[in-house]
Amino acid sequence: MRSFTVAIRIPEWVQHPMHRLIDDHEAVHRSELLEWNVTGEQRTALVFRVLADRDVYERALRETASIREYELVDGRADELYLYVRDTPTESDRELYDAFTATNLVAVPPITFLSGGRLTIQMLGTAADVDTVVNALPGGFDVELEAVTAMGPTGGRVGLTERQRETLAAAERVGYYDIPREGTVNDVADELGLATSTAGDHLRKAEATLARSYLDGRF
Repeated sequence: MRSFTVAIRIPEWVQHPMHRLIDDHEAVHRSELLEWNVTGEQRTALVFRVLADRDVYERALRETASIREYELVDGRADELYLYVRDTPTESDRELYDAFTATNLVAVPPITFLSGGRLTIQMLGTAADVDTVVNALPGGFDVELEAVTAMGPTGGRVGLTERQRETLAAAERVGYYDIPREGTVNDVADELGLATSTAGDHLRKAEATLARSYLDGRF
């Protein structure tokens, strides 16, 4: 049994309108699917944590025809919690079916990002992952970001291998020293990356660690 972190890019023409909103509006940044219940071909019940402006996000919820019911609750800063009952599209059902045909277990959250991209951590076997990739509808791009041993911390925090490498490099160059000795440029040089890429890895890793700590996941 292994832990697999997979990135899936969903074609624009089958993206859910609330996912497309991340690209369409600068006030909507990301959403994380925390819990879900597929109650049949015509209904899904979902709980999201969303980083967005409430007015913008709620207006989009009201305008999305497939959403049958929702409740939006304020969290910290621009963080929102959403309970929603939605009517799945044919592509949604194909995506669900691809995963339920295996013994893979999804580890929340499933994170929705810009560019139609989502990341998901799964526990299972390499054969199960291959089955999912082969069963996904045409036009879905899949990238395997990390494979690690199954364990409570790795499974709950969900850093990718590249993010772990970037944090380790930052520590080596003194980026986390007080006072700070290293820079993002130093981290990039250590790993042979562009500065912008190294900075992106650091920000994502730090955001994941901060949310995990605040949520009591370690």
